[in-house]
Amino acid sequence: MGLSLTPPLGGGGVLGSFVTTTLGTLDQRLRQKEMAATLGRMGKKYLVLSGKGGVGKTTLAANLAWLKAQAGFRVGLLDIDLHGPDLAKALYLEGVKITADDRGHLVPMKARENLWVLSVQNLLGRGEEAVMWRGPRKMRAIIQFVGETAWPELDYFFIDSPPGTGDESLTVIKNVPDLRALVVSTGHPMALSDVAKALDCLKTTGTEVFGLIDNFSSLICPECGKETPLYGREGTKELAARWGTDFLGWLPMDPRAVQRADEIGRPLCEAAPDSPLTRGLRELADRL
Repeated sequence: MGLSLTPPLGGGGVLGSFVTTTLGTLDQRLRQKEMAATLGRMGKKYLVLSGKGGVGKTTLAANLAWLKAQAGFRVGLLDIDLHGPDLAKALYLEGVKITADDRGHLVPMKARENLWVLSVQNLLGRGEEAVMWRGPRKMRAIIQFVGETAWPELDYFFIDSPPGTGDESLTVIKNVPDLRALVVSTGHPMALSDVAKALDCLKTTGTEVFGLIDNFSSLICPECGKETPLYGREGTKELAARWGTDFLGWLPMDPRAVQRADEIGRPLCEAAPDSPLTRGLRELADRL
């Protein structure tokens, strides 16, 4: 049974009790004050988004957060893809359960030293349980995940978003000041068309675009190491120039690094530190 619009949600559990018992119980001014206090403890805030699905947003967000934590910064990582949450899978945190503190606030998972993570995936009773929420419920939950969660003081706060420009991303854009967008695309024409719509959304809402990334730009042969372009290398760069935003570079697809990460159950950047993909991710992380 999936998560429905009326309680109990999926038979209860932390997610059901958290959303149903706090929804509508806090005074709006108190919520705003608490949100401001939480965000005031956070440094740089990045929304990782794209108009297109399947371009590697979650992998990018997870590895950038991991690299920043590895460098000694205090990092928070939030998954706002409520219907297809994969952040816990990307960080090998499946099965870890999130708890609530004595105020009813969720306590993020500790993925490693200096890295705290929150994903709805870890609030579900089982991995295949669906979250069947519509607009208001989704928006309220995301506000809670950002502002009414026991986040510690952070240097960086990364938010992994679902594809498109719907409720989830717009809720964050509206409620998180000083937000910067990391926009992810591939060089495929359909991806570029959808990403242009995301850039238009960011421009319309006045959201700062930190830059545009071309992911899966090439394939590194697992046998010989030769790099072969996949979609052409100029499309994403040209899109960035057309929208007046920085182009942050190309990231290859490296099957060997992905296989190594799965074998040892660690994020790609730690499992394969010398791979071309990790080097590209590290260069990107250093720019943030």
